[in-house]
Amino acid sequence: MTSQQNPASPTWDTEVDVVVLGSGAAGLTAALSAATAGASVAVFEKAPTVGGTSAVSGGIAWIPAHDRAPGQPLTVADAMSYLRAQSFGSMDEDLVRTFVETGAATVAFVEEHSGVRFEIADGFPDYKPELPGGKPGGGRSLSPAAFDLAELGPWRDRITSFPADWSNVGFDAETRARLHASVGEDSTADLCVAGTALVAGLLAGVLAAGVVPRTGARAVELIAAGGAITGVRIATAAGDSTVRARHGVILATGGFEWDPVLVQAYLRGPMRGPVSPPNNTGDGLRMAMAHGADLGTMSEAWWVPVVQIPDDTIDGHPRSRSVRLERTRPRSIMVNRRGRRFVNEASEYNSMAGAFHYLDPRDGYVNDPGWIVFDAEHLRRYGFLGIAPGEPVPAWFHESADLPTLAGRIGIDVDGLADTVAGWNRNVAEGHDPAFGRGASAYDGWWGDQDAPTTVGRTLGPIDTGPYYAVPVTVGAMGTKGGPRTDRDGRVLHVDGSVIPGLFAAGNAMAGVTGRAYGGAGGTIGPAMVWGHRAGHAAATGKSVES
Repeated sequence: MTSQQNPASPTWDTEVDVVVLGSGAAGLTAALSAATAGASVAVFEKAPTVGGTSAVSGGIAWIPAHDRAPGQPLTVADAMSYLRAQSFGSMDEDLVRTFVETGAATVAFVEEHSGVRFEIADGFPDYKPELPGGKPGGGRSLSPAAFDLAELGPWRDRITSFPADWSNVGFDAETRARLHASVGEDSTADLCVAGTALVAGLLAGVLAAGVVPRTGARAVELIAAGGAITGVRIATAAGDSTVRARHGVILATGGFEWDPVLVQAYLRGPMRGPVSPPNNTGDGLRMAMAHGADLGTMSEAWWVPVVQIPDDTIDGHPRSRSVRLERTRPRSIMVNRRGRRFVNEASEYNSMAGAFHYLDPRDGYVNDPGWIVFDAEHLRRYGFLGIAPGEPVPAWFHESADLPTLAGRIGIDVDGLADTVAGWNRNVAEGHDPAFGRGASAYDGWWGDQDAPTTVGRTLGPIDTGPYYAVPVTVGAMGTKGGPRTDRDGRVLHVDGSVIPGLFAAGNAMAGVTGRAYGGAGGTIGPAMVWGHRAGHAAATGKSVES
């Protein structure tokens, strides 16, 4: 027996071929794939809007092997070498090869059957571009072109969004411009960009295929019979209903970053706050576990440094905001309670978690929380966390006339901070960072001062002009990577190694195939769409998409 049996067969309220749970990039791609293959499809989304975390992301898909970059070969061999070099043995070799080899076909499928059109995010480097197979000049990150929301009719305002403030999972106006996700001011169309454009384009394709997502509908139980998943119980404000899935149920419910019990049980270190919408509570994970699903990558997340503003909430939950520009630009550093730097502040966000998670045998997590320390010239040039140059700083910015006073105010070692800043300023004058190599990678300058002529100049700058400021920074996550293990077509595997018939998974609801590796911008969405495509087709037809 491969799955837990429900006590009695239910009376079905409705029947379809394929049920998709979740409406982010993975779920909508799965629904599009299944419907295109001829299946009747039902999509259920627990939130009142569609799109999930994908909708508030940059919307980029990292597709490491394709022929869209003129004059730049993006080969399977290079992609595999690159991912191996940063995964440290944690990735599933066969599934990664499936991702690398079929990613371009997924992009072509989505463009053919939906309103999404992808463009190369010009110049956006891989996250570890100096590793074997890495691409310092970019080419692997594909950004959705702007989409006209008028095409969605009544669905125009039913896509998940964050409040219109300085941070949209870190994607403010300047960040969007750097992602090549801006709309010209002279445009008369109702255009959207980034994650909204990705979800809107996918939604347009799903609606055109005759599939209408049902929102406010939470999956609470998988129903099994004869060792196979045969349907799902859905809870709504109007009551529960049962939906038979003749061919399969696809879990695309996101991760478990908003469930403190699961976070405490599984993640490898502190995760102080998610930057995703507060709906990813591990629903798919728990349902799969109840039927004996094997699990993988449970200790990993898509980590990111975050700031937490006092009394800042979203939907009644404490809010965390990712931080990119502020820690990368010149004249700012990050220090721990000893006043010491502990990481390359300009490096890609996911791998920075290792520094926050460093566990001192005596003093615990000495780098968590840390502090971003910057000077008045940084604030004058760039602003900080939505505070424009010249604006009054808020009370939660710790401000002092000199560094010793600042250190005392925030409770860190006074001499340590003084020594750190003095050493930093000397190294900046020499044009390098011997401690952590900040400015040595092509990626380091991407979020820095774009007016500087060199990569080093975009991120290195002295901290020497008072007053001085400090803002606490800790480690959060865009989502978790763990979930049920699957085969190459998204079929969920039982703990005994067999397939659980009728159960599929994609996106952050499945075990992350790249393990610790995070290839580049879109490293979450790329695999999510590939497995959405594969799972949708396999559920609808019983065959791989290549068959």
